[in-house]
Amino acid sequence: MGIAFGFLGPSLPSLGVFLNIDLEKAGLLTAGIQLGYGVMGVGGGILSDFIRRDKVLMSGCFVLGLSALLFGLRPLFSLNLLLMTLMGLGCGLILSSSNALMVGLYPERKGSILNIHHIFAATGSLVGPLIMGYLISRQIKWQYGYEGLGFLVLFLSAFFIFTKVPDVEIKSKVKFSQIGHLLRQKDFLLMVIVNFLAMGTQFALIYLSVTFLKEAKGFSIGISSVVLSSFFILMILGRLVCGWLSARISNSAIILTLLLFLLIVVFAIWAGQGWVSAGAVMLSGLACSGIFPCLLALAGTLFHDVTGTALGVLGMTSGLGGMSACWLTALISQRTDVGVGFVVVIISSFMALVLFSTQYRSLLRKENKHGALINKGNENLNPAGVRHPADDVEIKER
Repeated sequence: MGIAFGFLGPSLPSLGVFLNIDLEKAGLLTAGIQLGYGVMGVGGGILSDFIRRDKVLMSGCFVLGLSALLFGLRPLFSLNLLLMTLMGLGCGLILSSSNALMVGLYPERKGSILNIHHIFAATGSLVGPLIMGYLISRQIKWQYGYEGLGFLVLFLSAFFIFTKVPDVEIKSKVKFSQIGHLLRQKDFLLMVIVNFLAMGTQFALIYLSVTFLKEAKGFSIGISSVVLSSFFILMILGRLVCGWLSARISNSAIILTLLLFLLIVVFAIWAGQGWVSAGAVMLSGLACSGIFPCLLALAGTLFHDVTGTALGVLGMTSGLGGMSACWLTALISQRTDVGVGFVVVIISSFMALVLFSTQYRSLLRKENKHGALINKGNENLNPAGVRHPADDVEIKER
């Protein structure tokens, strides 16, 4: 999934030439993958509350692998837009089901395990620009990158046929009434909006920073791709640190700190010159690192009865946020210039910080309360991580 997202930013200029499209239409490709990612973020999350999560994950790998294998074979914009959207659908299924799977297996360490889990997505996003940048700089067909990705992910889909998930994770008794109740929760709706804005900023940086550095700051595509790779290196390091911190402090505090840092660095990207701007792009990877995993962990703590759906909705809004921010930034950039278009990213990160700040104390108090109850319930786990039937009765009574 990380490689699929990492490929698009560096390949966007080459895609424009291959398909004979302008920046506005190129922005539709980024919107397409985010739309598919968003739709199946929530679809896969709901499915993960009703059927085996490993099977949802397997289907996501199949859809992503097949669409990546076919992408870029013919220079038809509509066909490639459809395939890019299907790649997003596969990524959404992978994201929502794998998040629910990990939270189900490690309920008492949501923040740590989700940050560690998302390190692998960030690693794929780091490798993607390096591979695509190498292919383009050596004048090798960029389509080879997508074909290789397709074969790899189809192999992973087949791999899940031969794996078995512990039964303790897949027994779900979620009702549709619980899902409706979740969608009416004030705290959850706030988290959804903050996620929409913050992830819109993150995906705009991933997809458009290469174009921004090239057009507005005068860097080459090769150097800009290296800067984007550095973004993902710092994202990986940031998630390692956030995973360590989430076992010691609240996820709410981590999110607030990162949102403030994100606003500072995106302003520096826009206002800075030369390597000041490029350095800020790198640091934005650190700022973005733990926001999404910690929001997922916070939702999993506060709404643990409908974990799959809660995490799926957040996955959907991250995709829709990325779609909206990328499309709007590309549209304004095409009509004016990329410097003016980047203001969308600044406004998005500012609004995310302000909204989260208004409910920070309330979320912090509720997180600490729910976290204490979950940890108390897990005291009755044996060393293998499985409750005895008598323990379940005691926990219900408590």
